[in-house]
Amino acid sequence: MRKVILVSLALIGCQGTISSLEPTIPGTNCKLTAPPTALVRMTHLQYDNTVNDLLGLTGQTPSANFTPDPTFAGFNNSAEGLVVVDRLGRDYRRAAEDLATLTINTPAAKSSILPCTQTTDACAQQFVDSFGRRAFRRPLTAAESTAYFTLFKRGGALVDGAPDAFTAGVSLTIEAMLQSPDFLYRTEVELEASSTAGIAKLNPYEVASKLSYLLWNTMPDTTLLDAAERGQLATADQLRVQVLRMLEDPRAVQSIDDFHAQWLELERYHSIVRDTMLFPAFNATLPDQMEEETLRFTRSVIQEQQPFATLYTANYTFVNADLARVYGMTGITGSAFQRVTLDPAQRKGLLTQPGLLASHSYSRTSSPIHRGVFTVRRVLGQPQPDPPPGIDFTLPPLMGTVRTTRDQVTLKTSARDCAGCHVNINTPGFSFEHYDALGQWRTQENGVDIDSTGTIVLSGKSTSFSDAIGLIDAIAESGEARGSYARNWFRYASQRADGDNDSCELKTLTDGLADPQRPVRELLVDLALLPSFSLRPEVQP
Repeated sequence: MRKVILVSLALIGCQGTISSLEPTIPGTNCKLTAPPTALVRMTHLQYDNTVNDLLGLTGQTPSANFTPDPTFAGFNNSAEGLVVVDRLGRDYRRAAEDLATLTINTPAAKSSILPCTQTTDACAQQFVDSFGRRAFRRPLTAAESTAYFTLFKRGGALVDGAPDAFTAGVSLTIEAMLQSPDFLYRTEVELEASSTAGIAKLNPYEVASKLSYLLWNTMPDTTLLDAAERGQLATADQLRVQVLRMLEDPRAVQSIDDFHAQWLELERYHSIVRDTMLFPAFNATLPDQMEEETLRFTRSVIQEQQPFATLYTANYTFVNADLARVYGMTGITGSAFQRVTLDPAQRKGLLTQPGLLASHSYSRTSSPIHRGVFTVRRVLGQPQPDPPPGIDFTLPPLMGTVRTTRDQVTLKTSARDCAGCHVNINTPGFSFEHYDALGQWRTQENGVDIDSTGTIVLSGKSTSFSDAIGLIDAIAESGEARGSYARNWFRYASQRADGDNDSCELKTLTDGLADPQRPVRELLVDLALLPSFSLRPEVQP
């Protein structure tokens, strides 16, 4: 038990505000947008990853007891939404206490954070400086080093339950640093001078942290911190080397998954429930398996260095026995996932995966409207307003000439008040009518042949299609799909919504996806090379 409650140490060196002026980026006619904040709190995912990596622990998820991170612009890492309210501050304090206690009582963890084995003042100082460098993702200042060493020496008086005063000092230092703003926030305040008036540069340690929390959702490793110390994160070539190195690390998988899970709204999979009398292929574990399929697939496109279009046109996916039943595949047994080739007449890439189709359906029937809205908003990046309040969503009954879901939706949305929006929604939604409420292939509905035809305008060109496969081919080649994917990665990386002044950088990202041979993972390199990744409007006193 601690005899006192620690209060987070004040952030040292945060002076001035970022100018509201938006200077022109050198060599372009583009403006450099000021960030919404110079202090970006870790997301809960990043917090969990960081404390495990920092403390040499595994599997600790203290954020499970935190209030969930809010979502803005489609992602839960928006800088403006990541604030510390009273409750979260208390949560951080309790987590710091628990983690410090766990660390000193876990021999392997304790050993991993101590740079020496003695219990001398010299060893204590080494610990404070080495642990502080990792916890704050930069070297401690002289003042910080002195302050934390002084705190370390008070451990014996303030911490009960430790085997000795040295271990108590380790525990108290961990607890204090885990509550410091320098740990909880990724800072962009130590800006350096630039050769261009009105523009400042992030210092190397800030760039290192920005890279690690983008690509790994955790703290920089020693290699990245050492590169920052040597000033080797300043050029495009240096940044590229680090990005490619980090993408080869297993830690990159989680960030790749996290982006795609949020972009594709995979949390919707968890609410998929079907009557097994109507859908015998359904079972309670299927939604989790559907999510695993989608993440394995998107991960493969990045890791195997495939081009952007592969997201939509790939001829393969990953299934186990349960998913194979949904696909109508035979000869696949067991719970292990395996890569399989798709029937090109029925399936292609992301948009025909059962999880996406089922999560945008009703419990008994498909939903062209939900599938169409998802396609328009998330895939093509076109704003689509929510329906006005008070709308009756009940579809007309199946009777007379109304024999299919497409007939019902067409009749329901034909009124003048609805047609303006639904002319854009229904067409892509109808293309997926070959897939039922569980995402299974079908040729008829209620004894009537499926009509999945339509016409869509993409990249200024009108394209007619006979089914989802034809629509997907058009989407894969469209500027709209490339722009949407690039914009969403930009939002995820910059932790903010894009604005008018970001059009130049968004064009750079989108154009990079147009090359049919260029790996889509190069987009992550492009993000790190954007001027806004390492430059800011200069700080005004």
